[in-house]
Amino acid sequence: MQGAKVLVVDDSTSVRKVLERLLASKGMQVFSAESAEQGLELVNRSQPNLIIADVVMPGMSGFELCQLLKLNKRTQDMPVILISGIINDGVMAQAKEAGAVAVVSKPFTPDDLFPKVERALATQVVPTAAPAPHPTADPTTPPSSTAPVSSERLVGELRPFLDKPEVETVLVMNAEGHLLASAGNPVEDDATFAVYLRTLLSISGVLGDKHRLSPLQSLSLEYLGKSVLVNRISDNAALAMIVRGSGGSGVIRYLVLKQMPQLKQALEG
Repeated sequence: MQGAKVLVVDDSTSVRKVLERLLASKGMQVFSAESAEQGLELVNRSQPNLIIADVVMPGMSGFELCQLLKLNKRTQDMPVILISGIINDGVMAQAKEAGAVAVVSKPFTPDDLFPKVERALATQVVPTAAPAPHPTADPTTPPSSTAPVSSERLVGELRPFLDKPEVETVLVMNAEGHLLASAGNPVEDDATFAVYLRTLLSISGVLGDKHRLSPLQSLSLEYLGKSVLVNRISDNAALAMIVRGSGGSGVIRYLVLKQMPQLKQALEG
């Protein structure tokens, strides 16, 4: 554990201070954030070996933070330990589904915390030297799992949405939140935007399943004073549109229904 970098995310100042003191006593470098959103920024800057996050926080929860990290290729291997004041089967199931490696009950003791921290850090492999490049690898080529699909047909099926003046941007993302295709006005950091939307759709779907509702097919939210409409194309892909105004126009919803079969065929082809 000596020298490991740990990010603590908790809205409680007292909990952060306790964790900072305990972890520092073992020689670990500790960073802290008071919200999941702030924690995401620190992850990109500090590249921690372990993240310890509270489950219940204002804004994004610890479950959502964990899910976002697991959907991002650069952070998917970072172990996450969740802290919860309530430990039951539901919490444990949600933690497992989100990708957490362990859950610590709050309030906790060093005997509760350190064994789980040690096991989580044991999964981390820190190379002592940069590995030699694969002889056939092309360093200028991005990984295939994150690169947008080069499909003229798929982009072509998106263009009819742009015929509607209120539609600014339309994109398709896969189940991991990777951008497959887009048309219209570019979105700043569109890859992160796609991951975030796909995570919201997934979380909403889990809520629907929990209450035995029909599978969630669409989601509407506000983004920078505009509306974002997200619709499932299949279990493996979703369509998202950034729309001026309320985004509730029947014309746009009709167009989504009309284009859905073509989008499915373009993805399968």
